[in-house]
Amino acid sequence: MNILHRTVELAGMRAVRLHGVGALASRLYVYLAGFAALFLMAANVSPSDFGEYSIYQSVMEVALVVAVLGSPLLFARHAATVPPGVRRGDVVRTLAIGLPLAALLSAAVLRIQHLPVVGAPFALLMATLAVFSFMSLRLSYSRGLGRAGLLNLEGGIRSTILVIGVAAFAAWGAELRATQLLLIKLLAFVLVGAACMQTRWVAGPPAGRAALALASQGSATVYSLLMFLLRKSDLLVVAFFMPLGYVGAFKIAFLLAEAPSQFVQAFLYTKTRPMLGTDAASSDGSELRLAKHSFLLGCALFAGLAVVIAAAAPLLKVGREALEIFLCMAPYFLLRTYTVHHEMLLALKASMGSLGWWALAEVVLRLLSYGAVVSMFPGKPHYVFFIAAVSDLLLYEVRMRALLGFFPLARLVRGSFPRLS
Repeated sequence: MNILHRTVELAGMRAVRLHGVGALASRLYVYLAGFAALFLMAANVSPSDFGEYSIYQSVMEVALVVAVLGSPLLFARHAATVPPGVRRGDVVRTLAIGLPLAALLSAAVLRIQHLPVVGAPFALLMATLAVFSFMSLRLSYSRGLGRAGLLNLEGGIRSTILVIGVAAFAAWGAELRATQLLLIKLLAFVLVGAACMQTRWVAGPPAGRAALALASQGSATVYSLLMFLLRKSDLLVVAFFMPLGYVGAFKIAFLLAEAPSQFVQAFLYTKTRPMLGTDAASSDGSELRLAKHSFLLGCALFAGLAVVIAAAAPLLKVGREALEIFLCMAPYFLLRTYTVHHEMLLALKASMGSLGWWALAEVVLRLLSYGAVVSMFPGKPHYVFFIAAVSDLLLYEVRMRALLGFFPLARLVRGSFPRLS
């Protein structure tokens, strides 16, 4: 082999490894900053104000899906097409339609929660949502061009600003209510939004009229809402019929068990361009190395977290129950570090219509699984993750078979894809 070619190849492999390490470090920073923010708020804010702020936070998360019309996925899919499939007109049109709908949804949810929809908190929530929506679209477009650095970091930066703001209020002895927390949060989004406007870090769509079809944005909205429901519904479902002590243990176990797949997802964000380049018609299975590496990374992260929760269990009032729940969740979330690759690849390559139907099937299957588990094992709803581990693996293998023409797991087990020279 030519020495110069070999040197360039090794340099490229080293760059890829460093890129992946950077993504993992970014996710670790996000987790640490987020936990620090939660700890400081819990220590310096009254339970009622902290609960009110948590409701506003949850409302903003679901309202974001409507505000952007599920379009971050479309922005990432079409960013690198020639000519560009996304333009500034798409940003304007998306927010012009989505933000009023999101405001109505937020008002309805807050009214159900007996919180005011007129006043400073709601105004701050809507202002933050507007900035968040714009950021989300711009960061997603940049991700489609292979630039995911700030996308992986922005959550940690926002949490750090929140930590600084809460600490400043506490140092001055000023009263810290839900309104002040929302104001600090808006400041954090404005500062990160300003960073998003720097073309050195984030690329934005070119000028021009809207290019995305409204029908595709509608399908993307349905798909995103269903996926949001699927990923966020477990704690809500459990809270309906289980005591608060169990809910607390469930949340601790869920946050820890979910963490490895979050790290893997951050790593895969940096691989968006190669995943977009996957050609279903001529696939030889070589792209499955990414799924294999993601799973191996997940195994290593899970081993570390198992040690953490085992050591911390005796120190927590719900530690033993949390450890039991974690062990039941482990097979599902461990397999999720493998299937998250399939989920992201399908989201980038499959038709929007089919994505919505498959997401609906996943949601229905999860709810039916909860019904079956609760009827057979009262008091043990976490057993649903045994069913979910099998059902999710089968669903994603079948969907990948439809896209690529073969079952990924069978191909990986045989190891029959060609090796890189």
